[in-house]
Amino acid sequence: MKVNEITGVMVQYYKVCIRELWFYLNQVNMNYDNDDINIGKLLHENSYKRERKEIKIDNIVIDFVKFEDKLTIFEVKKSSKLTIGALYQLYYYLYILKKSGLEADGMLVYPKEKKREKIVLTNEVMEELDIIIQDIIEISKYTIPPKCQIKPYCKRCSFMELCLI
Repeated sequence: MKVNEITGVMVQYYKVCIRELWFYLNQVNMNYDNDDINIGKLLHENSYKRERKEIKIDNIVIDFVKFEDKLTIFEVKKSSKLTIGALYQLYYYLYILKKSGLEADGMLVYPKEKKREKIVLTNEVMEELDIIIQDIIEISKYTIPPKCQIKPYCKRCSFMELCLI
């Protein structure tokens, strides 16, 4: 795997569960009938209908953008319960834009909760993302998945049964 192949979803999985990241990198997908994912897709399709959605830039897909005083990129999520992955996915998008010479702010939005969270990329987060990117490249070389680590949100994960084997 090369740096330019890393996606925001990979960064999100890295922050939430590196075992799920390994499955994703190896095309093992258990999310086909996951209610949470289906609800998220519907929410994404039905929210912010006036916005041009899914702006593709290289290997990233931004939910939508706005330009007022400054460029702001938006990431739409179903719930604010598990925000660390979504936060780093958005940080990664800001990182890619900055590396391309574009300054932007980010906005995590939760339409069901009528909640927004402004995100600003810092130098510290950029340094952390440099490490995350290298870690993802290393994880992509693993021949077996990383050890299972039980976390509070595992019970809602579509990989739970596979992980516990």
